[in-house]
Amino acid sequence: MVKRSIKNIKDKDVIVNLKFWYAFAGSDNIRKGMYWYQEAQDFCKYLNEKYGIDLYVCAAVVSCLSPNNKWERNKIDAEAVIVAFINGISPDNIKVCTYNNNKLKAFRVLNGELIAESSPKTHAFAMNVGRLSSDHITIDKWHIRACLCGIDEGPVDCVESFTIKQYRRIEQITSMVAQEFDLKGYEFQAIVWITIKEAWGR
Repeated sequence: MVKRSIKNIKDKDVIVNLKFWYAFAGSDNIRKGMYWYQEAQDFCKYLNEKYGIDLYVCAAVVSCLSPNNKWERNKIDAEAVIVAFINGISPDNIKVCTYNNNKLKAFRVLNGELIAESSPKTHAFAMNVGRLSSDHITIDKWHIRACLCGIDEGPVDCVESFTIKQYRRIEQITSMVAQEFDLKGYEFQAIVWITIKEAWGR
């Protein structure tokens, strides 16, 4: 996979690339992306109603367990962690398909800890899912890849872990592009996310 730096790419090139991925999406992916976060929130409403856990807390648990986790498995893991927490089962006895530290973070959230804004992706995902917040955009590795290239260039990856400042820069650019298409930032991000993963067979 080709490596590129997010800090070296110009804003205008990020805009061009994001617009490309939106244009490439097609009507089906646009429809899916428009409703992705609402459907994710519906899952959290199910958890809220079944287990009596606050809706936003459910979303935060989902978010904590999301890194490098497929969405369907993410949901299974979130429910398993909530069930374990309610029944006093130790985190050590629960298996999830993400990093152990993320599992421990999910348990801490259930104990009342908030997700800090210094963890911008996890915080934004919880806000997008739990509150359908238009003030936050989930910038994950797939969104960064979309910012770095168009489809003809083949799969690329970011060479560095990007800083909070770089996160806010990409979030701001994405929000601006989304507004051009009369979309909320999280809707636009979901459309791009679905499209690039499909294009690169992931």
